[in-house]
Amino acid sequence: MKNLNAFFKQNSKLIIDFWVNQVVWSVVGLMVSWPMSMMLNKDPNYSLYMGLAAAFTAGIFWFRIYDILNQHGLKYAIRKSKSSGEGSQIPSDSFGLKIGLLSYAPTILLILIFVVFSLINLENGQAIMAAVIYMVPIHSMYNAGWLALSGFDEIVLVIYTLLTILPIPFFAWLGYYLGVRDKGVIAREKVNKE
Repeated sequence: MKNLNAFFKQNSKLIIDFWVNQVVWSVVGLMVSWPMSMMLNKDPNYSLYMGLAAAFTAGIFWFRIYDILNQHGLKYAIRKSKSSGEGSQIPSDSFGLKIGLLSYAPTILLILIFVVFSLINLENGQAIMAAVIYMVPIHSMYNAGWLALSGFDEIVLVIYTLLTILPIPFFAWLGYYLGVRDKGVIAREKVNKE
């Protein structure tokens, strides 16, 4: 626990940046999904349009997380190229994964509670957790996908919600992994200007 607190304090700027982006893109997810849902609810291609909206809002959030950690890794790549082999101060390749999991831990916990409530068939708890996850600006960048699947069986919604955990740790890991290796054209241009 002591190591976790130290890691959190040392990387609090990154984690707070992650949370700010999560809230911003959750609000955008709500701003896109609700009007589209109301306008297109009678359209025969409703699920397709809502799926595309979810891909848009979630995709931009994934890119933002990738970009944040890519830029962070790129700073280490620049430091590594300027120093004479002093790589001991550079975090390991799993740094991005750790940041992604730690930053996303509250959301992951909410999703796991939702899954448990679904498995034990606690309908009120499941409905409350679904509202918290998809209506409060926490995980709402996936709201359009939830609405696209609303006509499917309950298990499909549970699997969808569970699968939404996976992209963020992956893109956080990938962003840092490529950044520390001086990859990622967009980030390289930004850092070189600083």
